[in-house]
Amino acid sequence: MPKTETQIAFRVTNEFKARLEAQAERERRSVASMVRIVMEDYLKEKEAE
Repeated sequence: MPKTETQIAFRVTNEFKARLEAQAERERRSVASMVRIVMEDYLKEKEAE
């Protein structure tokens, strides 16, 4: 994976953060990794349309 060059920050609810952390833990990933994977999958799907 390429080295990170920039950051993106956004706000979520406490419930959303807890759900994201729980899923990341189940997959043995960091929250940042989890968000990046989900966003990459979304973009690939949209770009293919």
